[in-house]
Amino acid sequence: MIDVDLVQIHFASYFRWMDLAYSRLLADLGHPLPAILADGRGTPVVDAQCTYLSPVGLGDVVDVCSRVERHGRSSYIVRHDFEHAGRAVATGQVTHVWAVLDGSGAMSEPVPDWIAAAAHSTGAGVRA
Repeated sequence: MIDVDLVQIHFASYFRWMDLAYSRLLADLGHPLPAILADGRGTPVVDAQCTYLSPVGLGDVVDVCSRVERHGRSSYIVRHDFEHAGRAVATGQVTHVWAVLDGSGAMSEPVPDWIAAAAHSTGAGVRA
């Protein structure tokens, strides 16, 4: 019941779903998050947005399709499109920064080639 309010699926659920889909996208691109962290890198979020198009309720199955939409020097945007029963119900985007982690925090560095390639590929997405 944590995922619903009085009428529909609670808005915060979509942000958890985007985070889960992002982890799966990284793994599908051959770079699971635990390996990224073990390499001393991180992908902190600096912006997150979600637009709700149609309500969904308890028991409804929601699919999310996620992909790297575009990138800059050290940041990249992952787009998440949500569907229920073949209709769009929400769309979100999360901006991540590629960072090297050290004992004092994180410092941005250029996105790796595999993220840049995913942003330019029409087939580099994951459906969860």
